[in-house]
Amino acid sequence: MEKRLPLTGIRILDLSRQLPGPLATQVLADFGAEVIKVEDTNAGDNFRFTEPKIGGIAARHLQLNRNKRGLAIDLKTAKGKEIFLELASQSHVVFEQFRPGVVKRLGIDYESIKAVNSSIIYCSLSGFGQEAPYRDLVAHDPNYLSLAGVLSLIGRSGGEPSLSGPQLADITAAHMVTIAILMALRNSEATGQGEYIDISLFDSAFSLAITGLSTYLGGGQPPSRGGERHNGKYPWSDIYATKDSKWVTIAAIEDHFYRNLCNSLGRNDWLELQYADNETQEKIRADLTKIFLTKTRDEWFSLLKDKDVCIAPVLNIEEAANSAQVIQRGNLVEHLHSVAGKTSLLRSPIRMKSVDPAIRFGAPQLGEHSVDILGEIGFDSEQIASYLKEGIIFSSHHQ
Repeated sequence: MEKRLPLTGIRILDLSRQLPGPLATQVLADFGAEVIKVEDTNAGDNFRFTEPKIGGIAARHLQLNRNKRGLAIDLKTAKGKEIFLELASQSHVVFEQFRPGVVKRLGIDYESIKAVNSSIIYCSLSGFGQEAPYRDLVAHDPNYLSLAGVLSLIGRSGGEPSLSGPQLADITAAHMVTIAILMALRNSEATGQGEYIDISLFDSAFSLAITGLSTYLGGGQPPSRGGERHNGKYPWSDIYATKDSKWVTIAAIEDHFYRNLCNSLGRNDWLELQYADNETQEKIRADLTKIFLTKTRDEWFSLLKDKDVCIAPVLNIEEAANSAQVIQRGNLVEHLHSVAGKTSLLRSPIRMKSVDPAIRFGAPQLGEHSVDILGEIGFDSEQIASYLKEGIIFSSHHQ
């Protein structure tokens, strides 16, 4: 007997695009929520057009939109709005990621949805919040990190700020959305009341500055780039080049880890110098730089990984994806997509003993389930055929 997923029976209308919103609803879909990906009838989510593609389908779309159904609808028309309101009246959550004011103009804002479903949970994800000085400012991940003070902390001491690589604001906001929706659902179950949720990418980015803010709020001085103990201030928490032009990271922050590092490298003369003056620290850093150049990255990891010194090789994505750790944990799973064919997808990092968040079906084609969804909420076949002909809805199966 197939195990019941914890969010079975929850219907979520997902109007979001690109990374943060789809990632949030992917988590919910993986655990059983019926997520309906609502797109326009013209092109849909522009992540559908990113490279690389697998069997003609964008790899990012495949990763972010599995376990979701696809509905393509023209919300700028009266009939399209009517269809959406009917669907919302039979749903638990509406999630949108438009600029502030767009859903109001479309007539699908919180108040409009609440009028047809008083218990609806409505979540808005925007750049800077619904009411804020920068609410209309266009931005992407590096901009949010910049304004939040986070980007100023990324990079080496004395050097330029560095781009983060992963989209930190986007991914953090996605997780905040997921948490907020789950809390609102729990409260709704207890009280029968709906909720409006306002989450911003800026707020999410600002929350990442928690240790830097603690330094500033506690001591009155903002931390400098490379000036905290975890990001390069001290030589025992830094990145070092190795003999093969690769790198290792050391993070021997706690006293016992630092002592293990000293003992493992045969430098007992450093034991009492963990927080010595800057000149001494730089001498230790120079010595460590020379030491790590004497062996390859993997030789150092093999030598020190069991010494409790907090060492790790700096792997690229290919190396990480094929590592024993990823393979043993099953972080990547094979999935046969109906169009793309054989794919490898990132498994949910959430593990429960009694629940397996399996990939039940692949990312939808544009409007793949439009006809089925309208039929399920009460529209008859003649109405649906008319909507298809008029372009009110689109279905990849009825072109």
